[in-house]
Amino acid sequence: MTEMEQIGRKRKFDGKADFAKKQRIQETVLSEAPQAINVVEYAKCRAAELQLLDAATKQRKVSQAVNGLMSISMRRRAMSHNIKRLPHRVREMVTIKANKHKKPSRRHRRRPNNLLQEYVRRQKTKVWLETHIWHAKRFKMIEKWGYRIPYQPTDKSSRASYRATQHHCQMIDVSYMCCIEVQGNEEDIISGVSRLCNSQTGLTIGAKMYLEGTREGSCVLYKQDQYPLGAICPVTFLWRPRTESHSLRQLWIWCHPASYNELWQELEASFSHTEGCAAQDISEEVCSCPVDEVGKGKTVSEIWDKAPVNNNSEEQEIHSEKKDEEEIKKIDNDCKAFSEKKGKGKQQKRKKETTQKPTEEQVIKVVNRKSQIGKILMTSLKDRLVRHRFIGPESQKVLEQTLCIADIMSNKSEPAHWWKQYFQDQEHSLGFNQQREFWEGVCQCRSAAELSPHCVIGLTVRDPRVIRAKKRNDSASKETSEAMMSDDTGAITLKISQDVSSSPLWKEEIRKTVTSTKKSDFEINQLKSEHVVPGTELILGDEESRIPVLLIQNQGVDPKDRNHSHYGSGWDLILPAGWSMAFWVASVYHGARAGGLRELQCLANEQQSEHFPEDFPDTQAGQAEENRIKSEKEAEHSRRPPAKRPNFRKLGMDHPFSWAWKQLVDEKDDSQDFYVLRGRDDLRTLRKVLNIASGKNKKCLQSHIDDALHASFQDVISRHKQSLVYIKIAMNSKGSPEEMGTISIPTQEDVNRLKADRFYVGPVKLQQKDPQQEEKKEKKRKIKLFKKGILNLPPKKTPEIKTENSESVDNGDREVIGYVKHGGFSLSSGQGAGKGFCSVLGLEKLHQSLPDQKNLVLIRNPRTLQYRFARISI
Repeated sequence: MTEMEQIGRKRKFDGKADFAKKQRIQETVLSEAPQAINVVEYAKCRAAELQLLDAATKQRKVSQAVNGLMSISMRRRAMSHNIKRLPHRVREMVTIKANKHKKPSRRHRRRPNNLLQEYVRRQKTKVWLETHIWHAKRFKMIEKWGYRIPYQPTDKSSRASYRATQHHCQMIDVSYMCCIEVQGNEEDIISGVSRLCNSQTGLTIGAKMYLEGTREGSCVLYKQDQYPLGAICPVTFLWRPRTESHSLRQLWIWCHPASYNELWQELEASFSHTEGCAAQDISEEVCSCPVDEVGKGKTVSEIWDKAPVNNNSEEQEIHSEKKDEEEIKKIDNDCKAFSEKKGKGKQQKRKKETTQKPTEEQVIKVVNRKSQIGKILMTSLKDRLVRHRFIGPESQKVLEQTLCIADIMSNKSEPAHWWKQYFQDQEHSLGFNQQREFWEGVCQCRSAAELSPHCVIGLTVRDPRVIRAKKRNDSASKETSEAMMSDDTGAITLKISQDVSSSPLWKEEIRKTVTSTKKSDFEINQLKSEHVVPGTELILGDEESRIPVLLIQNQGVDPKDRNHSHYGSGWDLILPAGWSMAFWVASVYHGARAGGLRELQCLANEQQSEHFPEDFPDTQAGQAEENRIKSEKEAEHSRRPPAKRPNFRKLGMDHPFSWAWKQLVDEKDDSQDFYVLRGRDDLRTLRKVLNIASGKNKKCLQSHIDDALHASFQDVISRHKQSLVYIKIAMNSKGSPEEMGTISIPTQEDVNRLKADRFYVGPVKLQQKDPQQEEKKEKKRKIKLFKKGILNLPPKKTPEIKTENSESVDNGDREVIGYVKHGGFSLSSGQGAGKGFCSVLGLEKLHQSLPDQKNLVLIRNPRTLQYRFARISI
């Protein structure tokens, strides 16, 4: 027999061996089985399973695989294409399932009524900005602080953002910023708000510079009488200019939405303490806002602004049936008219719903939040005002073309419009003329930085849709550029006055009237289409809207701190609700480049300024943001396999995903609260001691460090041991700081090597041993044995215990005194730069260890062992 025949032959069946094997298995199973089973107890324990089994046998469910309902012999391939090939008992169930899960066509979903219902449904859990639809087509949208905010454009990088802010005009919609209006006597308002701020941090709300209402101020608010602890948020505030007709004063406080509720409660508590009475909630709820109202181009804030001004909520019946029926009839008529114009000869039949009220799903509840505390009235203007931010040297040019001063002179004597009634007053008319002259002088400036810092200009302008450019132009006309490049800087000589800063935008009745009398885009386009010559200017006369606006100047970076002058200067444009989209599109057509939240963060990083809430770790909003970043980074790290992620134990990073501020301030007790030092005098003392310049100025600065300065330096350290100091970082040579990087003190040997070799980058940290490395190897070995069948049970998963060193924050070669909050390559300085926080005790150690190089530190990023030299400044 050949070898091939032996291989090809089948092995004989050995029945005895198989029988013995089966017998052994049965014996083992019988030995482990119980001797007897109680049927009643067994059924009681599994009663729920038996009920589910009985229900499953009686009820026939349709699965995704329809052929599974029939036997194999009845299944056909054509059944998936033709339902008639299925049996009658299955055909009906399949058609019900197919109709239930069938997605409506895009044409049906994009119908006006269905589209608006979808928009309202998506706005239930968050608030949309008025420019949301425009941004959603061009930006990446994120959900933050209860809003749907544009984060970054889909076609531009951060480098394009820097180019726009440095050489052109960057426009960002910051309408999510919340405004709180406080009305009452000037002394009562100042006494109430002064409990939340401290004069040591700078000028507060009661400063004479801001009381006239010609400048916008800024400060950081704290909880009542808890300074320097209990920081809430930074705010900007603006007083209404004084008028003879109004004895009461108005104050607008702008804050971030992350701390809006906290600030509102603190203001109520502070005014209750000063007024000696409890806060009374007099909020009005407006819920008659059907879905179809949005079809007229209105937002929720616009619908609220159309409601009549009436503080007596008992007399105003919002939920009356007659009002709902009339509103629904109007909506049905408008929808019918819209379908007749929009359709192609096909009239759609609509069901009559005159007797039905809108359901809860079709109604958005709007609350006018108000609070009365004695003589103080607090009103929430959240989502009632629109705020656009223009950044860059060409922002002046864009606003000049977008804002055209309106004509308030009319031949008709009847004051049918709000602007006729308002400007009939001679004082208001003279103020309008001063505003026009001041704006003409401002338009001759090269940039907004040439004006007085944070000045406020009130204007009444025309409808930008009427004078919009025919096509988008990235650069302005030659005439405008020549006027801007002229040497005439007459706007600087013009003095800002209360008449220039006054505006009818402060009155609630006028804001609502401006919103309610706005012509829709459809009406404007219809009037333009009736022109014989396309592109000619649309002349509406008195029917054209007059919009009151406020312009607030932003100074930008101080030229002493940076090489270039006033980087980031521009304007803030405040508008009434409902006009955001009109001014936004007009500004884009005149050359402004749109940006989002990322562009604001990039601007703050280039300026090395604090940005809320990321750079405020002593606030609740800042701590919530840090927790969110920590969870995201931990999730991203855990998704990667061990071989494709850094081992932070070997790198010696105990906190690679967070900032250990409490351990940085006090290594022994991390339960104590910390705060950020913001006192101007204390920071000035630290700046004089630590910021030593190089070159000729070095000896001059060292000569000023006398005994008095040293004593004041020790006094600051003794009073603020639990504090952090905001610092700016600039790399010595190559390299860029990264987020969560450590700031350490160099040794004298490191400084000597740097002096000897100017190309010396820095020391290298020794790689640490992983204490759990042996456990991980043992766990892998057991898993392999279990897969091979050698081990009976899988190894138990032991949770990883993160060991932290209590003696030192870093457990490394260099002592850590701070952390990098944000870092990267700075396009303005052409080197690595960043910002972070250092402890006051750490700065004292730096001063003692390096008396000649007090601002020289070492930066180490979380994913490397290399230290790099850098300079810090306060």
